[in-house]
Amino acid sequence: MPLSDKIILKELSNGNEQVYHSLFDSYYPTLMQFAYRFLFDKDACKDIVQEVFITLWEKREVQEIKSLKWYLHTAVKNKCLSYLRNIGIKDKHQVYLIDSYLLEHSEEEVLEPQLVKEVNEALNQLPREMKRIFRLKYLHGLTMNEIAEDLDISVSTVKTQLGRARIKLRNLLFDRTLLVFFL
Repeated sequence: MPLSDKIILKELSNGNEQVYHSLFDSYYPTLMQFAYRFLFDKDACKDIVQEVFITLWEKREVQEIKSLKWYLHTAVKNKCLSYLRNIGIKDKHQVYLIDSYLLEHSEEEVLEPQLVKEVNEALNQLPREMKRIFRLKYLHGLTMNEIAEDLDISVSTVKTQLGRARIKLRNLLFDRTLLVFFL
């Protein structure tokens, strides 16, 4: 372990807040950029990076850290992946809930005209290919493999574009509870 990491970790375990704040200031921008590569959502990135630093402070006396840089990046990466898994699980269950609700109600009962208009406007703000992939998945019911085959792109590209589309739509339509429920 580098000498500076040893000194910083020793000071942290002694409760030196000045060293903690200095560590936060020096790593925060880099960790935000790192998290953003996973999530494309600044608010979620802020929450995750702050959580990592809070955990570091709260467990400063019991953690065995070999490299601060490695520890912080690994912790952020793991929290980002956990966040993405949780979104995926929610999305799957929410789609099933909406599908079952739509089976019991006509579309006119479920979707008010203003909501339909806002959703279409938000979709039109997406980049062309992202919008196309999103429509194929959610409006035409194609699987990710079918979309990838039809557009001659990889399945991981489809997944990435759908994730980015959901995040952008959430940001554009955050106050519409039905859409948040759907996405």
